[in-house]
Amino acid sequence: MKKTILLFILALGLSTNSNAQAWAQLPNYPGLERDDGVAFVINNKAYCGTGLQVGFSPTKDFYSLDLTTETWTTVAPMPPGKERQYACAFTNGTDAFVFGGEAGGTDLNDCWMYMPSLNSWMAVASKPGNGVRGAAYFVIGNTAYLIGGAYSSTNALNEVWAYNMSTDTWTQKNNLPFACWRSSATVVSGKGYLLFGREANGRFRKELFEYDPTADSWTLINNFPGAGRAYATMQNVNNDLVVFGGLDTLNNYYNTVWNYYIPSAQWTQLPTLPSFGRKGGMGFANNNILYYTCGIDQTNTRLKETWKTDLGVGIKELEKEEKVLVYPNPASDFIILKFPINSQKEVTYKIFDSRGSDVLTGTLNETHKIDVKTLSQGIYQLLAGTCNSRIIIQ
Repeated sequence: MKKTILLFILALGLSTNSNAQAWAQLPNYPGLERDDGVAFVINNKAYCGTGLQVGFSPTKDFYSLDLTTETWTTVAPMPPGKERQYACAFTNGTDAFVFGGEAGGTDLNDCWMYMPSLNSWMAVASKPGNGVRGAAYFVIGNTAYLIGGAYSSTNALNEVWAYNMSTDTWTQKNNLPFACWRSSATVVSGKGYLLFGREANGRFRKELFEYDPTADSWTLINNFPGAGRAYATMQNVNNDLVVFGGLDTLNNYYNTVWNYYIPSAQWTQLPTLPSFGRKGGMGFANNNILYYTCGIDQTNTRLKETWKTDLGVGIKELEKEEKVLVYPNPASDFIILKFPINSQKEVTYKIFDSRGSDVLTGTLNETHKIDVKTLSQGIYQLLAGTCNSRIIIQ
């Protein structure tokens, strides 16, 4: 089998930035434990609500987290009879919108606007046609894009719909090149990004796609360096893609954090949540901080924990401290290390497997090329001079 190596740098300086990237636990979510809710941020306040609570009933309650004081406040719930899970929530910076989801086995196509200034809800235009649960979404300009999801007996959709928050109108866009639901999405510099998701056949995706709103087109740009997932969150932090949580096809729940630096197409693993893995929580970002509340763990227990991690300083310092380039990314059969100009030409390298065993040792020649065709699929650690990099062989 042809092997593709996805590489990302873990600089030695990562450990020195632990304070900047440490997780901190905040006050618990004030409602009942739940998963598959929604979250949005307006004026330094996060609003979290809906979802499936303990007892397997959908909810309509909402709570606001003040991101300065880190205290929760009860706000107006959605109107009576509008409980749901698997909805989408997005904002134009002033008001917010909650679309779709599922309640009592019915997939919904309605859309509701929440006005923080009035602490009240108002119905807006419903999406034409079928309801949708578990769609991904991002906002470009004043338009929210609703991507994929599922409907009724259809286990995954490839539809893309655009909702203009100014004109209250819906427009169908070009379809995704595949159908999936419970993907993760966000926007960076005017382009949308979609990762993960579960296909109708049960496959969990790991491909990263970029959406160009001008061309109305999707492009495959990279692959996630690990197992495919669903039910994860992906947020824009410092114009990087930051991914947390989710589960894979083997029902493994994750507490890991990954950063994708778009200009260099490079993945970096950041400090993990100091607790068990989880899926389906409400993730959101504000300034340099990633937040995550509620969700469900490996034992099928619904949660109300709230956590945050400050990524602002650590990631930028990590980029500055990086001294060695490892490429290509992705690659096939071999890797090349490019050291600073003044580095020594001969460098001894060691590659360790996930158990810490030394599986490959050698001395780099003048091309600094390492043949890795003998390695089995898996995750490895490469040490070579000042280089401390993780290698994923597939």
